[in-house]
Amino acid sequence: MKLPHCDREQDVVEALRSGRWATPWGEEIRQHVAACAVCAEVALVAQEFQREEELAKAELEQSCARLPSAGLIWWKAQLAARRAAEQRAAEPIMLFARAAYFLGAFTALGLCVWQWPRIADWLRSVQILSPISRFLPMPDYSSSGELLYQFAQAWKDQTLTYPLAASAAAFLALMVFAAYVVWRED
Repeated sequence: MKLPHCDREQDVVEALRSGRWATPWGEEIRQHVAACAVCAEVALVAQEFQREEELAKAELEQSCARLPSAGLIWWKAQLAARRAAEQRAAEPIMLFARAAYFLGAFTALGLCVWQWPRIADWLRSVQILSPISRFLPMPDYSSSGELLYQFAQAWKDQTLTYPLAASAAAFLALMVFAAYVVWRED
């Protein structure tokens, strides 16, 4: 299929761009456009493009916004491409790091399950699992005050066991938080 073509299409576009279209010098080209369907379509499209250009310029002037320089756009595109390449390169490393965290946690859990009888015997020997019966008569406190009072009474008579258990619990909580931060980055 061959599209219709006219040799004067470029003349029509130039007359519209230069402003000659609306002057007496554009009379001859306007008469040609009235007789030629191809040039009539070209004139219609060119006029619409001009109207859109004027609207865009008015919008830019109205909002006092300026287009960024070509250098800035190029720099940002290069920066985005570099970041995307870095992210693609780091994906296998992150995958192996997550696998290592999972396997480490799974191994620690398995070790605790496997050695639980020894751990329970050790905890009983330092009296963490046995109920604490050395409380003094308790004064009237609120429920939270009562809990703190009981904790303080239990703490003062203990050896290094409670600080060790508290440190271990804090370490485990920190590891859980670190794993959350690593996996949340996606």
